[in-house]
Amino acid sequence: MAGLSRLTDPHAGDWVNERLLGDHFPGVPVGSVVPTGFPRVVRVFHPAGGKTWAQVAAANDRTMHPLAQWCGICPDFDGTSRVGDDDPEEGSMPPDVQAAVIDHLPGDDWVFAVWVGWGSWTDLEAPEVVMPGWGGRDYALFTGPKGVVTTWPGMDDLFPQSASLVWPRDRAWCLATDIDWDSTLVAADDAVVEGLLDDHRLETFEVDYLDDLSWRGDRVNPAPPWLPRPL
Repeated sequence: MAGLSRLTDPHAGDWVNERLLGDHFPGVPVGSVVPTGFPRVVRVFHPAGGKTWAQVAAANDRTMHPLAQWCGICPDFDGTSRVGDDDPEEGSMPPDVQAAVIDHLPGDDWVFAVWVGWGSWTDLEAPEVVMPGWGGRDYALFTGPKGVVTTWPGMDDLFPQSASLVWPRDRAWCLATDIDWDSTLVAADDAVVEGLLDDHRLETFEVDYLDDLSWRGDRVNPAPPWLPRPL
């Protein structure tokens, strides 16, 4: 997207790290991926090809719910490989989902954090352009106008890749797509949350900061046989 520029302030993401939950909570809580302090959080599910998660769950006699996991509703998923036409996209929010989500997000001057492990970079210089700490990973930071973004200056664009973390300059909301997840979290105020929940283009549920979004967090559907039992 035109108008993107590298953000070299190494402290631009400090506020995110300061508001993430620590590692002393069980599982992978929502608040360990998206910063706490916002009134509400919405989970946006990435489509599975042309199907919603609810449709896949119904076809497999499983239950769709806020903490549903793909391994819980899709028995064919083996926990390793994903097929683009059958499984939801992992680590990146599809452009059409991005477009629907950002319709509800205010502000025109945004910060985008992109995991440096995506692809290869031609001019990445640490530490000025990297935000350490979030998820134990490093992120290149960019600023730019509101819009759908799938390519980044300095990164080989072999495949479309959304940002891992997005927020406006006034920090009125925050969006997070963990690199290992097939859903996106949006933490925001009531107006944004209600808009996302009511948008028929999106499959969404409201979640809480302490909700476990690990594979074991789906306590409604049966766990797959390949999922190791907890110690």
